[in-house]
Amino acid sequence: MMQRFIAPLAVLLLITIFFYPSAAAVQSNGTLTPVKHVIIITMENHSFDNLFGVYPTNNATTPSGLTAQLTKPVNLLDIHPPAQLKAVPTGVYFTADPVEGYIAYHRDWAGGMMSGFASNSGPQSMTYYTSAQMGVEWDLAEQYALADMYFASQLSETAPNRLYSLAGFSPVVNDYGPPPYIPFSESIFAELNNYGVSWAYYVDDPSDGVATLSYFQGIAKYSSHIQSWNQFLEELGNNTLPAVSWLMPIDGGAEGYSQGPPSSVLQGELWLLYIMNTVEHSPEWNTTAIFITYDEGGGYYDQVPPPTLYGTQLGQRVPMLLISPYAKEDYVSNTLLTHTSLLAFVDYNWRLPALNPLVLHSNIPIDMFNFNTSYPQGYTARPPIPFQQLGFPVPPTIYASSYQQPSSLSQLFPMTPQISLDSLPYPRTGSSHLNLANICSQVYIENDQGYT
Repeated sequence: MMQRFIAPLAVLLLITIFFYPSAAAVQSNGTLTPVKHVIIITMENHSFDNLFGVYPTNNATTPSGLTAQLTKPVNLLDIHPPAQLKAVPTGVYFTADPVEGYIAYHRDWAGGMMSGFASNSGPQSMTYYTSAQMGVEWDLAEQYALADMYFASQLSETAPNRLYSLAGFSPVVNDYGPPPYIPFSESIFAELNNYGVSWAYYVDDPSDGVATLSYFQGIAKYSSHIQSWNQFLEELGNNTLPAVSWLMPIDGGAEGYSQGPPSSVLQGELWLLYIMNTVEHSPEWNTTAIFITYDEGGGYYDQVPPPTLYGTQLGQRVPMLLISPYAKEDYVSNTLLTHTSLLAFVDYNWRLPALNPLVLHSNIPIDMFNFNTSYPQGYTARPPIPFQQLGFPVPPTIYASSYQQPSSLSQLFPMTPQISLDSLPYPRTGSSHLNLANICSQVYIENDQGYT
């Protein structure tokens, strides 16, 4: 089925559509897919098994009902997990912060044995959440698409991974600096500027500082592109959202929204719920794709050894969700992906050169989308999900910190499928090997160079 999907698209790309245009050509010809707006949200410090380790059945030995019908990713339900692994108790929404760092993570990794977590990142690293805490994110996975082979770009902390997600490389290997700096000209922002593709980077309040962007030398010239959450909501509502948006739960004075330990995962979950509900009921929904991922694993246990990609040792496996009217329902992607895969999708969708050689060789999450098959109901772009089904009101503002903590979110999961699972017009698991190197070899930056 996947070959039948990719082959016609590849032929179409090679024969009639794919080219590396001027800025004017991009503006006049639009995007390669129906997606006109990409929103990237990067949360903090959770491995895949920590958040989705027992999705969708929890620890039930004989699951029944809807949970038994949902697609299961590669997770703890596939293995006999280490004896030290424990579920976070119901009613608890946080753990102590595992020991973090380049050295700790390499010791956790143990050369691919994945056996050093308890002794290096601590017993708190051997915990996982269930539907009692993750009901909302598990609902998003069920209603849309989840990637179970998405890895951080570096076996290290936040700074290098966030820089890989914005420039395809990092001049730092751990959380220090700047300096060194990344020239603005080597960032995805510069490439979008050069080709006339609009963009903005949103944080709570830019006047409180944006530490991630301080690594980009020369970005001050583009300060008008660095905006607030409230500006994001305003532009979303009046149909002026830029083509590519980074909506970040860190920097700008934000506290507690990123889910990074020891913060509660609930506040960030409610923040995500508010954003999803607002986007889905905005004028932009029918042309939008939202990618939600985590910058790195935070020292939490994960069973899958990270591979290498184009000579780069990837970091811990982390969740990635695709929310879109074109996202496949209840779909699990086994495609090897990393942070540069999202840059590859942006370049692919706007028909740009690959930002750099690593982006060129990064798989594109194309299998998570359904662009060319109608559903039994007759529509091709799925309508919004009624999140009110979750059993409590959608948070009234983007600031969810005052929400009263429930004892459990288990009652919120699973949601009734939008489309009957037995009538979906595609398999509910699969993979793709489409990358920009399969299509054309042009890159925007041949050699990246940070400097002090």
